[in-house]
Amino acid sequence: MRSNRIIPNPLSKGDIVGIAAVSGPINPADLKKGISFIEAMGLKFKLSDNIYVSADYLAGSDEQRVKSLNDFLIDPEIRGVIFARGGYGVMRVLPRINFEAMTTDPKIMLGMSDLTALSMAAFKRCGLVTIAGPMLAVQMANEMDGITSDYLIKALTQPLQQYDMMLKFQSEITKLRHGKTRGALLGGCLSLIVSLLGTPFCPDFSRSVLFIEEVNEPPYKIDRMLTQMKLAGIFANIRGVIIGHFSGNCSDTARSTVEKIVLEYTTANAVPVISHYPHGHELPNISLPVGAEVEFMVSEKDIILRVV
Repeated sequence: MRSNRIIPNPLSKGDIVGIAAVSGPINPADLKKGISFIEAMGLKFKLSDNIYVSADYLAGSDEQRVKSLNDFLIDPEIRGVIFARGGYGVMRVLPRINFEAMTTDPKIMLGMSDLTALSMAAFKRCGLVTIAGPMLAVQMANEMDGITSDYLIKALTQPLQQYDMMLKFQSEITKLRHGKTRGALLGGCLSLIVSLLGTPFCPDFSRSVLFIEEVNEPPYKIDRMLTQMKLAGIFANIRGVIIGHFSGNCSDTARSTVEKIVLEYTTANAVPVISHYPHGHELPNISLPVGAEVEFMVSEKDIILRVV
């Protein structure tokens, strides 16, 4: 586990953010709605050159998508990059992303779903802490609940030190195993985590607090993905597990599968585990700082999850 973290400066009113499309094609109406949200925050924006390009299931060619992202990374006016939507496509361009620019001029980066691959790679390659949270042309484009909006604004505009991710919804969370620990908060969409295993873009999960979420995956596929993680040694040295939303088709049985398997695969090290944490492909969706050092404690009376 790397110790040299890079935490970008928070955004301020008047800052310019780049709106990037490195995965699937964008719905222009949803893009317009999402832009209204960031404008209400007092932010200005630049659209990536490929923002309206559609090439089957991708927002343009690999060259178009990675060039637009790299242009934002080297542009000194851009103080953050907000990704429009997920889908698929980030893994195709990982070898061509300018990770050195993330080190020399670190910027806030916000995305989830397919962007899990970029968050993991950014932490692996340069220790950059990114934000897993609502996407601009998806959840920001719809009516977000107050909790989701409050945490998103806080994650983007306030220092991450002491960022508390467990303030308003403890009663809704299931405590599966008690314990106290600290470590790097790593994870995201389960299928993307598994897809990175064995690649040079996968971070070291040892001594980390793992968070996972997923959408539209049946229980047997979730079982297979978690088992692949076990065979890769992921569960042997982690320090805690946070189970977020498992949404869409088969969501109830999928969650039951996840809870049972996670408890089984962490029996030896008996790490703290919670479920029904509000993060993922449905609302509320709490923004999480990927790569940040966190304190994680689960007891009979309380749950603590905060940046230290």
